[in-house]
Amino acid sequence: MKAHWWSCVLGLLCMPSGVTLSDLKVSQDPTSISLTRVNSSAEITCSTLRSDPLSLSLHMRFPDTKQIAFLALKNGLVSKTTAGAGFGGRISAAPSQRIGDGHGFTVQLSLLGLEDTNLYYCRWEFFKKETSTSETLSSNGTVIIVRERDPQEQCRDHILDRILIGLSVAALCVVLFLCVAALIVRRKRFRRRFRPARAASPTRPNRPQHSCPQHGVPHDPYLVTSVNSSYYRGIL
Repeated sequence: MKAHWWSCVLGLLCMPSGVTLSDLKVSQDPTSISLTRVNSSAEITCSTLRSDPLSLSLHMRFPDTKQIAFLALKNGLVSKTTAGAGFGGRISAAPSQRIGDGHGFTVQLSLLGLEDTNLYYCRWEFFKKETSTSETLSSNGTVIIVRERDPQEQCRDHILDRILIGLSVAALCVVLFLCVAALIVRRKRFRRRFRPARAASPTRPNRPQHSCPQHGVPHDPYLVTSVNSSYYRGIL
């Protein structure tokens, strides 16, 4: 695509001087670069101030000059139209508004593809009575650049992509914010409900059970006492 575009620009800069001088008798519109989309149409208007044209042809300049349409004229009207190779069924011509005694035709190119990006120019053929020969005059070309998509649609797509990216980032930020807020609230509730556990006291070992001695009079066969103080018997 870029190679075609630069070729067309260089072609405009390197147009032969004879083509520029012939603009006084022939002209072509539009002269500016035309931007279209694939499978769209473009119209080129070829005009002349002379009243005796024999034919009109439309040419592509790059990479080699190629005739893509030929209109045979008779009394200023199209008598036959011939399309070049690859342009069959894609070219139509119709008379345009006349200027004085001159003639003009609008050539429409349909179903344009990326390979159709080129410099197109009109060439008129006239009959010279003085020399009984034909004379050809060419007009400045029209550069047609065919793109896959309309530049405005591409800009809209870029804007839409940026909006979607912005919304995605905003949604992600909101989700992260909600998650952090939920963690903070949960932490506060946990701290409010938290009660530290007391340290467990060590278990005391079981103390041994001590039986208390019975307080009584031990049995001694050799010693007998009596509560009666007057009675005492002992064995010596």
